[in-house]
Amino acid sequence: MAYAQELQQTVFKNILEEEPRLRGEEARKLPACTVNPGLLAGVDVRNMSVMSRIYVGSINFELNDEQLKRVFSEFGSVCSVSMSKDPATGRHKGFGFIEYDVPEAATLAMEVMNGTMLGGRQLKIGRPNNYSLAVTQGFPAPPAERIYVANVNEAISEDVLREIFAPFGQVNACVLAVDIATRKHKGWGFIEFAEEAPAEQAALAMNGFSLGNLVLRVRRCVVGGPLGEGMAALGSVSEVPEAAAGVSNNVSARPPQQVIDVAASINSIIGEAAAGPSVNHVQRPATPPAMSPIVLLENVVGGRSEVDDELAADMEGEGKKCGAIAKVVVHITSEQELATAALAGEVSIFFHFKDAASAVRAVEMFDRRWFAGRQVAARLFDMDQYRVLTSADTMVYIPEAHD
Repeated sequence: MAYAQELQQTVFKNILEEEPRLRGEEARKLPACTVNPGLLAGVDVRNMSVMSRIYVGSINFELNDEQLKRVFSEFGSVCSVSMSKDPATGRHKGFGFIEYDVPEAATLAMEVMNGTMLGGRQLKIGRPNNYSLAVTQGFPAPPAERIYVANVNEAISEDVLREIFAPFGQVNACVLAVDIATRKHKGWGFIEFAEEAPAEQAALAMNGFSLGNLVLRVRRCVVGGPLGEGMAALGSVSEVPEAAAGVSNNVSARPPQQVIDVAASINSIIGEAAAGPSVNHVQRPATPPAMSPIVLLENVVGGRSEVDDELAADMEGEGKKCGAIAKVVVHITSEQELATAALAGEVSIFFHFKDAASAVRAVEMFDRRWFAGRQVAARLFDMDQYRVLTSADTMVYIPEAHD
């Protein structure tokens, strides 16, 4: 016991005192293109791994590791997929674990994919058993001005992404993670504003926003720390030899709903970007949608055959829980609107609130909520675009007219 106490006061004490300094030195040795605030801040790699890992249950037995990776890479670079196998049959047991580069990707995947139907089964997403809040102790606090952005089309550069988010407020930094093998970005990164309010508005308004045929995934940060140089560091990083270029544990972000045809869409966009300024093909609202009182609900009904005369009035009863409503519009999407990706489904429902604050509450209430067996998608919508789309609609409910 005396010897153990002596060790506690000498050797072990020195190790504990040296550990933060050694972590800082290791962080400074990381390549300049590293975009992982936690690692750059010297957070223990093992704790970062736990924070970046999720449990996935109720997986269809016909899905394999690669298919699961493609689906979940929408939220960030997937480092590994491990599925428990039955030694007798060689097939997986219907559950596994996915590890990302950063904790933000894992958190996004849990928020979006838990309860989602995949291959006829409802996924169950959560934290692994070894996760504990104690793991996060000592992590640097996430800056309130910083947001995480994933599923960015490879044709969108850092400068273009910065310009897209600029209407919300002054952008101090915009960095995307670099794939040294391909010398392209990995489809995820961080945007830091000058103030907290624009970051909050951008995270709410731009999550689910269609950009370059991919749906952006945006949320507030989970772990703080310094940002790397991103794509700007490529000038100081030597190219990877061709023989090793194919060896990479990471994949570019891909949306699950477009796994089959996403390659053709991206190639088309890259061709357009090569012909002129890459920002030209991005259609952005004239005013930040975060300031709009319009909320778009999609996937409320399966199709136009399920629409009846009472739908708008029924939806008003739900929407007024968030604030005063001026109008509810049930919009049947045209083929042209589907082709231009202005709207996603056959039926869109618009809430026109009397103030923007009520619209924000409605998005928080309805987005990812399950309704009649379907997961609803809700987002703020540009006022001018809403007026154009619904100018000829007849399925309209105006509460004042019925009071």
